Amino acid sequence: ERSVVEGKFLESIGSVYARQGRHADALAWYQKAHWIYRKTLGAESADAGGVICKSAGALQGQGEVDEAIAKYEEGLAIRRRALGDEHPDVALTLYNFGVCK
Repeated sequence: ERSVVEGKFLESIGSVYARQGRHADALAWYQKAHWIYRKTLGAESADAGGVICKSAGALQGQGEVDEAIAKYEEGLAIRRRALGDEHPDVALTLYNFGVCK
């Protein structure tokens, strides 16, 4: 059975690819992590929202700005519901969203 730890591991692999500028590879790993988070923690979990935001960053890196904006909106909404408006992760998402726009 899939576990949250496996999701974190896959997300970390995606982050390594993102730092290398390999955004398509990063996006693939983020999508796998998101699937695991949805199955283990639920679609409305902070981790699911966070990896959606990382996917937005990968899309932005590929020049897919409209798709990235949609992902940032989705991830931000989930993070706000899961963490509240005052959480630092929500603030970081708002910043990254603003940079993307």
